[in-house]
Amino acid sequence: MYFKRALILILVIFFKNITEIVSKFEFTNIKCNSKDKSFLDFEYCYIKSVNRSYKYISIRANIHEKPIKDAATSLQLFRRFRSYMPVSLNISFDVCKYMASKKNLRDPMLRLYDEISTKYTNTNHKCPFDHDIEVDKLPIQFLSQHFTDVLPLPPGEYGFFSSWSSKGAERATVWVYGNIA
Repeated sequence: MYFKRALILILVIFFKNITEIVSKFEFTNIKCNSKDKSFLDFEYCYIKSVNRSYKYISIRANIHEKPIKDAATSLQLFRRFRSYMPVSLNISFDVCKYMASKKNLRDPMLRLYDEISTKYTNTNHKCPFDHDIEVDKLPIQFLSQHFTDVLPLPPGEYGFFSSWSSKGAERATVWVYGNIA
């Protein structure tokens, strides 16, 4: 009798795990565009696939006019239907003021920006930025966890757009494309 109950419990757990849907984010492309080459240019901007399960993004922007005392960004998430349509609101903020106070961490886009800048970049400090900007080995597992657990997005093709400005002019854009399966 005990054996039958244990077997039924094991089968229920086994079938629940098989039927459970697990979302997975996968990089498909990255595009880094410098709007003003005299202000900054990208030394590299790529997706590296180490093996089937470990991929990461690395970006290095060489700043030619240092120090940067004012920086602003615009972040938005798009989903592809026939073309890329906005999924989230456009979050625009002053990076220098944000890094000084770190307020509004309830917003999922700002939380994502904060976690990336803390763990994977050299920009986790107040202005001025008197060095080149680098994103070092941002892994797919980090974004997969964020886009499927924190922001529960349905399966599909997505684009994450960021626009970077300084001294009142747009200086660079970075597009990261991916799929959620």
